Amino acid sequence: MTKAMIIVNPSSGAEESENYTEKLKKQLDAVASEFVIKKTKKSGDAKEFSEEAALNDYEAVFVLGGDGTVSEAVNGLMLHESKLPLGIIPLGTVNNVARAIGIPMNPEKAIDSLEQLTVQQIDVGKLNDRFFISSTSVGPIPESVQEVDVDMKTKFGVFAYLIEGIKALRNDETYTFELDIDGEKWTAEYSMLLIAMSNFVGGVGTIIPEAAIDDGLIHLVTLKETTAKEKLSLVPELFQNKEYTKDQLEHRSFKKARIRLVEDIDKEINCTVDGDKGQTFPLEIEVLPQALSVFA
Repeated sequence: MTKAMIIVNPSSGAEESENYTEKLKKQLDAVASEFVIKKTKKSGDAKEFSEEAALNDYEAVFVLGGDGTVSEAVNGLMLHESKLPLGIIPLGTVNNVARAIGIPMNPEKAIDSLEQLTVQQIDVGKLNDRFFISSTSVGPIPESVQEVDVDMKTKFGVFAYLIEGIKALRNDETYTFELDIDGEKWTAEYSMLLIAMSNFVGGVGTIIPEAAIDDGLIHLVTLKETTAKEKLSLVPELFQNKEYTKDQLEHRSFKKARIRLVEDIDKEINCTVDGDKGQTFPLEIEVLPQALSVFA
């Protein structure tokens, strides 16, 4: 490796991101002769930086940040079908992708683990014109994630999402969806759709236990209409690390899907993609098997 790009999100990990960047450089000194450091200042920067790496003479990209920053970098690489390996140093709140790959949550240990630079191929999901590697979701609870601001995440960490999620339990709104999953079509009312690339969702690795980030499949979890009390009763199901036993929760795996809202509603419904506000309906979703190289 002669030239590597390091993309840093300074808002992740606060001032410690500087120290981690220097430690990463020292760790890679033996295998890379040149480093270019790019710091994000706004949404879209990481995507732009990784596009630059994909189109020029870089041999690897390393991201110090959370799932949102990693997702942006992946979009930049995938847009040009780049085979550059991606290294992830988790500095975010949840870090689903890093967990699914097996990267230590401690940034220093994550940097140390790069010593062997083992490359793994993982799946990428494509949602309309956007790529994702963690999850896509629809419904009041996922929508609440979009309301969590940087200050809340800094102050409460992963509990910031839990706080907003609990508030959303009172919302009993459902949507009627028309689904075409690998050619099987049906219409149903759901209060939540969760589409995930691995077993890690919200930092929890038991929600879809049979899912893996390199299994060539996308995983769909649906939640039928439920009261707030019923939603709370379903929580243990998500931590049992086995198939669901409650009728309100269903799981299936697929390779290609089309999902649309049936009825006209008085507000625009956006899905949540890799923790950030995403596309509106209809959704065209497909898996790109082992399309991304990562240091694992």
